[in-house]
Amino acid sequence: MTPRLSRRRFVAVASVLTAGLAGCAGGDSDATPTATPTASATATAARTDPASVPDDASCAVCNMVPANFADYNAQLTVEGGGRVFFCSSGCLGAYYVDPGHFAPSHEGATFAGIWVHDHETTDLIDATAAWFVRETNADRVDDPMRRNPLPFADRADAEAYVAEYDGLTDAAILRLTDFDMELAGFYRGRFFE
Repeated sequence: MTPRLSRRRFVAVASVLTAGLAGCAGGDSDATPTATPTASATATAARTDPASVPDDASCAVCNMVPANFADYNAQLTVEGGGRVFFCSSGCLGAYYVDPGHFAPSHEGATFAGIWVHDHETTDLIDATAAWFVRETNADRVDDPMRRNPLPFADRADAEAYVAEYDGLTDAAILRLTDFDMELAGFYRGRFFE
């Protein structure tokens, strides 16, 4: 899947194109050439943008193959470097709550970017801006691991999902910052044993 062009990347590309076109239009031949991005700038962009899931990547929580679940997989990047892939939002949620449990080197890590697939559109979205439904009935969704919080880009879509089913209320709508050990245990408790 090709990630959508983020606003940040669009502005960067537009700036480079504008500078390039301005240079082609002529002007002072003694002008300083536009600097090319440094390796550090490229690495920062790589940490703040999603990437294609490699075919050989394993889920950092359950070891399933995220590439096999194109509509459900998730990923995050760590501020100090490194990208981590997941088969689903439930595994990402468990890792988000306690990364050191799954990767001791990520104990206390700060995440540069976190992405999940919108439950309705399957678009890759920023998990920090997403709305999650705490789905408890595995029979309602045919996704990896059979039990996952369902991400939505818009709160209205999360509310519409909740309204569709008895037993779900607006209290089931969460933000990523609401994820805690209780929720992680509900979805992936066996991986914390």
